[in-house]
Amino acid sequence: MKFFQKILNVCPIKEVLAFLLGFAMSALIVRLIITNNKVLNRPNSVNLKIKNPNYVTKDSYETKLADQLYKEVRILCMVFTHPDNRKTKVPYIINTWGKKCNKLILLSTKNDSSIPEIIALNHDNGRKNLWKKTRLALEYVYKNHFNDADWFLRADDDNYIQMENLRYKLYQYHPQTSLYIGSRFAIHKDDISEGYMAGGGNVLSKKALKKFATFISRNETLCNAKQEAGDVMVGRCIQNFAIFVDARDSQNQKQIFPAGVIEHMKHKEPDMKYWYFRYLYRNVTQGGLDCCSDIFIGSHYVKSKGMYFMDYLINNVHPFGLMKNVTEALPRKLSLDEIIASSDKISFAENFVPHKSVHFIDDDEKY
Repeated sequence: MKFFQKILNVCPIKEVLAFLLGFAMSALIVRLIITNNKVLNRPNSVNLKIKNPNYVTKDSYETKLADQLYKEVRILCMVFTHPDNRKTKVPYIINTWGKKCNKLILLSTKNDSSIPEIIALNHDNGRKNLWKKTRLALEYVYKNHFNDADWFLRADDDNYIQMENLRYKLYQYHPQTSLYIGSRFAIHKDDISEGYMAGGGNVLSKKALKKFATFISRNETLCNAKQEAGDVMVGRCIQNFAIFVDARDSQNQKQIFPAGVIEHMKHKEPDMKYWYFRYLYRNVTQGGLDCCSDIFIGSHYVKSKGMYFMDYLINNVHPFGLMKNVTEALPRKLSLDEIIASSDKISFAENFVPHKSVHFIDDDEKY
């Protein structure tokens, strides 16, 4: 008390009160920052248990169509990860988009008893081994889970996938037709004429997976084992045995973003010095808020906590008083001729190699 009495004798009362209030607020802010960091950085606080499909805003959404598509468009999700990401990335996938897969498999180099969905493959980590990892993963899924799904999604542990929109996209196609779906890139190599599907998530139909695993992946003539990235090698190997589908909507807007959504938004005009625009197979709108499809499917390079942020924005945020004047309905089925015609359109990408597309289509693929 004597200490404070001395201060009051020297300083005006207003200055003393301002000092004490500032000190108290600073202490409170520091405490909040410390507490917040402890919560955000504690990986064990994330529930590792796989949940059944659970639309977190079920009371707010009418889920009849989503529930129908979950049953009719069965997707197995294979996510490439490695042991170092067991706590830093895997839980965020499991608790967001991963729980909406019909079946989720996490492919790594080590098993983990606490996460039974992790499957160990016999390969070394590192970019130079991505092709081996991809080949082993597709062969494993064909051998052990072929009847669990009709579509097979390949993703990395920094992908975010909007599963309802992916099912909406796939509903237009038939899984018995050999299809390879994703964000299509052109590449300047004579033996990769059809390009490949870049990061951000890509899908093989049931027929495409069967072709790949049964006679393509180990055929040195069709699929010579070069030191290429896994997605490039899949494009090389399957190019004459699957129809390539670039993921765009009816307005030609992009749906899958291999360099991330922000990267696509920030360039109003294509910068041809930047690799991304040299590789894009199709010309699409970019830059600003009109750059991208309303039916977003997936993005690459999403940080762990960003998974929760995207999940929150997509599934929970509703602008009050605003509702799109549309009646949701399932899209029509596309004919085989329409799919082939769209795939075979000439690309104006800098890396495109002019060629005549060849499609080896089995009789049971036609409809």
